[in-house]
Amino acid sequence: MQPPALRLSHITISNLRSIQNETFPLSSFTALIGYNNAGKTNILMGIRWLLANFSLDISYFDDPNRAVEVEGYFDGITDQILNRLGEEKAQEVRPFISGYAMRIKKVQRIPGEIPENIELWAYVPSNKRGSGKNNKEWVRVNDKFICAFNRMFPESIAIWDFEGNRAFTKLLHEIFKPLERRFGGELNDVLAQFSEILSPDSDERAEEIKAFDRDVNTALRPLFPSVHVELDIPIPTLETFLKTATIKVIDEDDGFQRDISRMGAGSQRAIQMALIRYLAEIKKHHNNHYLSRTMLLIDSPELYLHPQAVELVRVALKNLSNEGYQVVFATHSAQMVTSEDVSTSLLIRKNKDRGTFMRKRMEDAVRQVIQDAPSQLQMLFSLSNSNELLFADYVLLTEGKTEWRVLPALFERITGQSFALIKCALVRQGGVSNTRKSMQVLEAMDMPARSIVDLDYAFTTATRDGFLEANDPDIKMCRNLFRELAFHNHLRLVNGLPVNKHSNITAAKAYAMMAAMPEAERPIRSIHAKLRSQGIWVWTKGAIEEHLGLEGKNENVWNNFIERSKSQNFTRTLPDYESIEELCRWIIDGSRG
Repeated sequence: MQPPALRLSHITISNLRSIQNETFPLSSFTALIGYNNAGKTNILMGIRWLLANFSLDISYFDDPNRAVEVEGYFDGITDQILNRLGEEKAQEVRPFISGYAMRIKKVQRIPGEIPENIELWAYVPSNKRGSGKNNKEWVRVNDKFICAFNRMFPESIAIWDFEGNRAFTKLLHEIFKPLERRFGGELNDVLAQFSEILSPDSDERAEEIKAFDRDVNTALRPLFPSVHVELDIPIPTLETFLKTATIKVIDEDDGFQRDISRMGAGSQRAIQMALIRYLAEIKKHHNNHYLSRTMLLIDSPELYLHPQAVELVRVALKNLSNEGYQVVFATHSAQMVTSEDVSTSLLIRKNKDRGTFMRKRMEDAVRQVIQDAPSQLQMLFSLSNSNELLFADYVLLTEGKTEWRVLPALFERITGQSFALIKCALVRQGGVSNTRKSMQVLEAMDMPARSIVDLDYAFTTATRDGFLEANDPDIKMCRNLFRELAFHNHLRLVNGLPVNKHSNITAAKAYAMMAAMPEAERPIRSIHAKLRSQGIWVWTKGAIEEHLGLEGKNENVWNNFIERSKSQNFTRTLPDYESIEELCRWIIDGSRG
């Protein structure tokens, strides 16, 4: 069995601002999607805090009387990675690994606690526990363990507003790591000579520093006789220099030079994203994700960027996720998430009782609903072709392209509202046969959904999907009407229903003809009511074209209709305005839950 990729696969965050206690699954490329103030940045902060050494002040505690806890589940820790650590470091982490995975927990009990007192714990798998006092689930780890762990999962690179200039320095450090490997040894040799001059233990220590120590201690002795001080000057490394590097920005028009920290927010973000693109380019095909995994955490990578630039940044981040970086970002842009990544995106929401939480991922919902998950996942990506569903609170599924093209303009003309305003995503399915599965997946995601279907759905699929009884009396009555139509017209029936093959009348036209018969009005209205009560709107005249008076299904027809919808007397031209108005009310009711 192929081991999973090295990564942080789950994180559980407790008592961190709006997050009361929630677990968030993470992939190599994870989008956090939600409205403003939903808590997306708090998730990023939880990840960052777990992998860094700093203290949280009281503003990060949801309840200051409880500890903030963040637990990470790290996967893909193979023997190859442990071997590259070296035996000494590998021995520090091996007791906590089971099935390539390890659990780490960080606990801060008091707001503003000094970093040294913040607790880091590792979970001991049951098969590696001792007996008696040593039979513990969690063990507080030492500095040697932390050093080994940080080799696999270094401190994250975080890019969001309050990080300021640190994001630039971290990106520069990542970019110039090859320089460190190439010249680090030579520089360290030079710095070792300075160490002889500066170090307290060196016989070659500079006389000026010796005099400082001597004179300060002479002054200190009458005040504090039991204490002795020595000047300690840390010896820098190439890494130290790179971490303190910054960027100068030169205006080409006037030659004026300023530090990046003095630039506007838009300019800073553009340069940050340029560095991201450059980093992605130089990391191509390095495959160092087998050895370590650096988290890249970004809040709104699309900020201040035009649409083409957003796409360039998305591609760069996606490439980095394949080259040793695990990318997690919060976004408000559907352009940052393609259909390839919809299934693993996290829909972040917040309410008063629960705080910040996530709806079930599409990938997990599909596996919950459908046994043959891989192939069905591809089928249901017809859902994800409209990424708006990730930014909505309500999904309206359509069967045909006509609805998808004309309903937005029609709905806005009749109600004065847009689908975006009621937070509704209009999503075209791959086929009407997907309706039940699509609705089940969305239900598993806790995403309210309704569907609009043609009349033939009631006869061909609704019984199979369990929305109508197999012996429904209204269906039987309509089948009798089809037989009557077939007797008087050149209409071919198969199993009592019209088909296109070897028939002078299309199946769509046959359903419209049957629906127009006076005897069909009552049973079709009854069928409509039964499906409507289950969240499915069926066109009572056969298809939407009959209700709108459309003579065809093509772009020219749809564009002409949309232009016509802007005219003052538009509603009077609709053959069935009452049904369309009723549909609009039904759509709005769905958005209200």
